[in-house]
Amino acid sequence: LGLAICYDMRFPYLFQRLRFEKGADVLTAPSAYTVPTGRAHWHALLRSRAIENQCFMVAAAQVGRHWPGKRLSYGHSIIIDPW
Repeated sequence: LGLAICYDMRFPYLFQRLRFEKGADVLTAPSAYTVPTGRAHWHALLRSRAIENQCFMVAAAQVGRHWPGKRLSYGHSIIIDPW
């Protein structure tokens, strides 16, 4: 099991190392992406990491408004297979 965070999704070499050097069969990336960033990048980055590394990506994601304040998290928890 390879563990990372949402910010790490932008660094493919980290996931390659977890998969091929450390032997992880499943890669994870919990997230608290904001709505605009999530819409633009979340699914595309997860699919890319799954395909590049030929393994499952498990991504738990926070959703909703965070109190106090106006920040909204995108959500969209997902499990992606490499095919």
